[in-house]
Amino acid sequence: MQRKIAVIAVVTVLMLASASCLSPWWTLYRMRSAIEGRDYVAFASHVDFPSLKASFKSQLVANGGGKPANDSDSVLDAFAEGIVGTLAGPVLDLVLGAAGVIEMINQGTPAITRAVISSAITKVPAAAQAPAELKATYRGWDRVAFRGAEAPEEEGSFILVRGGLWSWKLAEVDLHPAAAR
Repeated sequence: MQRKIAVIAVVTVLMLASASCLSPWWTLYRMRSAIEGRDYVAFASHVDFPSLKASFKSQLVANGGGKPANDSDSVLDAFAEGIVGTLAGPVLDLVLGAAGVIEMINQGTPAITRAVISSAITKVPAAAQAPAELKATYRGWDRVAFRGAEAPEEEGSFILVRGGLWSWKLAEVDLHPAAAR
């Protein structure tokens, strides 16, 4: 009898651990299903928009809007950094709505392109494009990076952040993964 209870306990623990490890893929599946079904409210429930905007803005300002960081202390670099910092907030507020983020996921990378801006302005993602196949990898217990399966790692990743044992939200991006390593 005690052996039976021990086996049940071990199986239960293994099932719970497996569910916890597989939960980010379940979240990605639900995000893709919401995109395919054009259910933007359901999609938005999987995104922490304030954190996502803060992540984009901090990386854009730190790297001067996408140019490689260098050790130059020129006045022009300081001026450019100031302009990027000033303009990044309003532009990201426009672009990082549900439609813009869906379009970025459709293209497989967290890049602000014409299609993303167009989708953000019209509030409707490009209807002709299905969501990209996604590749996800753990970056620790509480972070999972994902991008389009065909997108090179150098183009950046979206980051899901754990919000509980089984809940995840898109809350960060990694725009310059090569620079961080």
